[in-house]
Amino acid sequence: MPIRSLLASAGAALALAAPAHAQYPDQPVHLVVNFSAGGPLDIEARLLAQHASKLLGQPVIVENRAGAAGNIGADSVARAAPDGYTLLMTTDSVATVNPFVYRDMPFDPARALHPIGLAGAFSQALVVRPELGVKTVDEFIALAKSRPLSFSTAGNASPGHLTFEMFNQTAGLELTHVPYRGNAQATTDLLGGQVDAGFLAVPGVLQYVKQGKLVALAVSGDQRDPALPEVPTVREAGGSLQSFDARFAFILMSPAGMPDAIAGRWRGVLEKVFAEPSFLQRLDALGIRAPFGDARTATAWIQEHASTWSTVVKHAGITAN
Repeated sequence: MPIRSLLASAGAALALAAPAHAQYPDQPVHLVVNFSAGGPLDIEARLLAQHASKLLGQPVIVENRAGAAGNIGADSVARAAPDGYTLLMTTDSVATVNPFVYRDMPFDPARALHPIGLAGAFSQALVVRPELGVKTVDEFIALAKSRPLSFSTAGNASPGHLTFEMFNQTAGLELTHVPYRGNAQATTDLLGGQVDAGFLAVPGVLQYVKQGKLVALAVSGDQRDPALPEVPTVREAGGSLQSFDARFAFILMSPAGMPDAIAGRWRGVLEKVFAEPSFLQRLDALGIRAPFGDARTATAWIQEHASTWSTVVKHAGITAN
């Protein structure tokens, strides 16, 4: 065969092969979770990965890269190639809180990371030790204004810390913050009477509320929690608290610059997964509720809550190195 014909044949073969090779994904996708294994974020990411692997025809591998309130894992994704093979499952705090808390952020979330979709939100329960003798938010506020009280959290700038600082500022209180390394220890010391109160994740305290070992006064979101239907929202206390709404969301994100076609493929995956009742039931057990949404919904959430938390952080003087 003449060399020109051979080259033409080879070129035609490559042209036919190229679309198949370029089909996304043609290798495993790495889904980085920027917090430790075992929490609601990690569990949801692993559930999502299982479903996405089937829909995409490639393994979706979850990798935990915890540290610095999620900054370490998020930074690793921000620096990754925007080819769709490295994604981030994170709480919104990496974009709504950390830029106002950390003096030296290793990356700019607004420029280095782009939302793909909003993967649910969670509220927390305001729980107190029974010995305080209070049953309502109003009674708790009155007690806190009459004597020193403390609150436990999973750590500095954690959702529980931020929510309680918002509560303090809105209700005109000055409770003492006692930070721990995780919700488990914060709950343990609350049960033991070392601290008085806390805004803690509902699934982690539900059993103790039902056993009477903790008293749930309110939930932090804009609606009552299905797991605690008899417990009012904070805003139901009225007065200065009538607009109180402290929720955090889980967001699927990519490095900036990922092609629209790949982002669209993942939006399709999210739509299918979040339409499955069994998947939503698992999230419900984790305390993860709506909203679920696309990139626009996620972006709007980030903008709204960044405005809220920047104010709370500034007034409370919350900083981290």
